[in-house]
Amino acid sequence: MNFTRNITRIKSAWPRMLQLYISSLIIYYIGLLIIRNVSHYQNMLSVATQNTFVWFFMIYLIISPLYYISFTIKDSVNKPFILIRAILRIFTTRKFFKQKSERTAFLFMVVKIFFLPMMINFFFSNAGHLLYLKDNFSWYPFIFTFMFTLDTLIFSFGYSFEFKSLKNVVKSVEPTLFGWAVAVACYPPFNWWVGNYVPWGANDYATFWSPTWTLALRIIIVVLLSIYVVASLSLGAKASNLTNRGIVTKFPYSVVRHPAYISKNLIWWLTLLPVMSWAFFWGMTVWSVIYFFRAVTEERHLRKDPDYREYCKRVRYRFIPGIY
Repeated sequence: MNFTRNITRIKSAWPRMLQLYISSLIIYYIGLLIIRNVSHYQNMLSVATQNTFVWFFMIYLIISPLYYISFTIKDSVNKPFILIRAILRIFTTRKFFKQKSERTAFLFMVVKIFFLPMMINFFFSNAGHLLYLKDNFSWYPFIFTFMFTLDTLIFSFGYSFEFKSLKNVVKSVEPTLFGWAVAVACYPPFNWWVGNYVPWGANDYATFWSPTWTLALRIIIVVLLSIYVVASLSLGAKASNLTNRGIVTKFPYSVVRHPAYISKNLIWWLTLLPVMSWAFFWGMTVWSVIYFFRAVTEERHLRKDPDYREYCKRVRYRFIPGIY
């Protein structure tokens, strides 16, 4: 009975299977061309990262037909299909991404092409350093690098995969230019440009005024970094910037609404202490303000979702429990 139903489904849905497959190949091949040929990516990405995307594309080329055959129905859509359909309609109607689903598909592809190569590159860099530290062990660098290896792996997965079974389908993407600006300002190449004008004195491996102070403050930093990484683990497959993929309410999001931002900023402020100056103070203040506006714009975006409005009623504080 199930076999008969599957045969019937495949017969009725095969044109849509082909459309989804070809649309995805076109979009992902364009992405691959950008990553392989645009100077920003050539300069920033390692050979391992570049090769990873070639392998991703080849695996998709071969394996994805099995997925479409197994799960496609005649009304199935995905982001590349929606985007290609919208682009084709532009040439006939001159209407640019009129539907919300089309704007979301376009913006999420932009999110992917910006963040995914960077996260995979960060992952390979952190993983390589972690292997080095395994043979040249020192507890603080090892823990620090392990935490960021795990964090970038989680986000690499989140940017790579979008499935209903993972409950991480993108509902919406940040719609405002300001929201995008404060987010991408924190990542290469834009943070390099900001860094030309805003002094940066924080150092992950800072040493403090004595061995005792260094040990005590590094333990605090590791605790804060643990909160940061647990926040990423709680996001899981939903991990990505500028998107609403469903509201996460597990710890530490059950305590404050932006645990990753506050923990990261506290780490920076702590590691700034040994070299504190007025220039570094105002520079770090600028970065903290940028992160504050990231939180504000994220909330403005997510509050369009009734689930998030309900979440805000339960979790009242943005950064510090009982205070703010």
